[in-house]
Amino acid sequence: MQSKTSQLIQRTDGIAREARRVITGVPTSSWYALQGKGLAPKPVRLGPHSVGWPRQELFAWCEQRLQERCEAWQTLGGAATRVIEKTKES
Repeated sequence: MQSKTSQLIQRTDGIAREARRVITGVPTSSWYALQGKGLAPKPVRLGPHSVGWPRQELFAWCEQRLQERCEAWQTLGGAATRVIEKTKES
């Protein structure tokens, strides 16, 4: 038997409503703040009082965050290497 979380993530219609928090790990208020700054995907209106997000957009958003983190660590790693090399030269 699948957990409710698994069922939410694996919906076949491609729209995540309740699963948005599960997929991204970002609390609702923080998510809307990110949307307001243009840093998170905008929702799709599902009804007069309901919105959802295309799952692929949510997964792509998460992948982009991971890529940004990897790039930041590579930059920091390069900087640390240069500092160590300068220290050895001194």
